[in-house]
Amino acid sequence: NLECIEIGRKLGSKALTLWIADGSNFAGQSSLTKALDRYIDAMREVVAGLPADWRVFLEHKLYEPAFYSTVISDWGTSFAVAQELGPRAHCLVDLGHHAPNVNIEQIVARLVRFNKLAGFHFNDSKYGDDDLDSGSVEPFRLFLFFNELVDAERRRAEGFAPAYMIDQSHNVTDPIESLMQSAIELQRAYAQALIVDRAALEAAQDANDALGAHLELKRAFTTDVSPLLAVARLRAGDEVVAVGDRPTPTWQEVQLALLPAALACDVLDTLGDWDAEGTLL
Repeated sequence: NLECIEIGRKLGSKALTLWIADGSNFAGQSSLTKALDRYIDAMREVVAGLPADWRVFLEHKLYEPAFYSTVISDWGTSFAVAQELGPRAHCLVDLGHHAPNVNIEQIVARLVRFNKLAGFHFNDSKYGDDDLDSGSVEPFRLFLFFNELVDAERRRAEGFAPAYMIDQSHNVTDPIESLMQSAIELQRAYAQALIVDRAALEAAQDANDALGAHLELKRAFTTDVSPLLAVARLRAGDEVVAVGDRPTPTWQEVQLALLPAALACDVLDTLGDWDAEGTLL
């Protein structure tokens, strides 16, 4: 890892992510306490070797390659170690590294609250660390992540500066097309989170209106922001239809499709700044 830091200096990096695969497959194979102590001791050396303007991201994973225990197996252990290592250590959230049905958006909210959110490895999963394309299995969950991120951004949460990375395994698809489609799904979730009526959501929460609050999120999630994303791509000089052989609509067709989109102008302004001719500044 100290060698990686030196390579990172040359590349202009500002952070180092560490996923340590240490663990055990049998009860008694390893001391659960000593294994963590060794990890923390090694991490102290890594933190000491960081340039002054770098951060270190601790990545947890429930299991694999070991199946009985993993040294940094959950976000609680990651958070405790990050606290012990100091202000430059933060917790990375890989969407596939949790137990099934864990409320990952709540983990995100907790890490934001304590100024320990490093960022994300975006992917999707059905059973475990599947590394499927983002949004391919649970798009609503992806939207809920971005809902927490938009909330933190608008509240100007202390130290909120997450890093965004795609960490996927493209075994049966064209890797470039999968990456392009994943980027679109991430933009879609972000755009949908931007159009949540925050005032109405907060009012419903304060009134303990469970269904009303839920429906505020569902209204944003079920809004078709595809025309919005198409315009954003077009203004950035990219293809309107990013993946596939479907015919590309004209600018006028995209504009007509865009008209019903709620808060379209505000979302476009957030996604990027444009001049009067529709050019990305």
